[in-house]
Amino acid sequence: MQNERRSKYTNIVFIIIVLISIVVLFLRATPYVSLVKNFVYYLAYPSVDATRQILTVTGSFADSIKSYTALHQENLKYRRLNQELSDRLRYYNAMKTEYDNLIALLQIPKIEYKDTVFARISAREPSQWYQWFIIDKGSAEGLRNDLPVLMLGKNGGLNAVGVIVETYQHSSKIALITNLLSVVPVEIKGKNINCLAEGTNSSTLKITYIPLNADIAKGDEVVASRLSSVFDEGTLIGVIENVSNKPSVDFKDATAKITFDSSVVDMAIILVPRKEAK
Repeated sequence: MQNERRSKYTNIVFIIIVLISIVVLFLRATPYVSLVKNFVYYLAYPSVDATRQILTVTGSFADSIKSYTALHQENLKYRRLNQELSDRLRYYNAMKTEYDNLIALLQIPKIEYKDTVFARISAREPSQWYQWFIIDKGSAEGLRNDLPVLMLGKNGGLNAVGVIVETYQHSSKIALITNLLSVVPVEIKGKNINCLAEGTNSSTLKITYIPLNADIAKGDEVVASRLSSVFDEGTLIGVIENVSNKPSVDFKDATAKITFDSSVVDMAIILVPRKEAK
């Protein structure tokens, strides 16, 4: 009688295992289904191997839960970051619109953002030391004629050096502000005195058209004025060295020392206006 009951019990368990196996095959034996199958098999026929399988699948399941939790937390983090960046972008767009409206209302020049291109001096003739040089950047790097050329001075700021007059694919010719043909509209810093800085083919500039009653003295800085079509207003041009004692009828002259060391110029800085995205 007991044998019949055991046989009947065994048959029922076998049928259950077969049904579970069919379901497992149908569901392509995912880890979760495998866990259920092994657990039922362990209840029917407990063994060391069955226990090991259950523990292995349970461990994989736990690892999957941990991975999912970590991924969910990371996803939430990036969602918050994305929301923060979106809020900042909306704030920036609102401020930009307000800025553009204010500029139009006050009719003042709009700030022009620029990219910086660094170039090395590739050619320079000793006989024309204060007239021009060649740099190793050209149209391929976004350069074009009439762009300002500067270099870092001892004061840590950008000092005027010259202007691009010829542009090729990978090189450009720079006319220095010391060139005899160079004329830069300037002003005496902090004194609202407008005049011109003319090249002399030397390390000094001739400052002309200074009003007779202008308060100008040695050490005054000469900077580009708003009338300059090349250099930004306030760009350092030179420093007054002496003022002429022989004024003309309406104006007096002065000489200014250039603020870049022409003997060690090896790196030029070109400011290229950035095109606004439409």
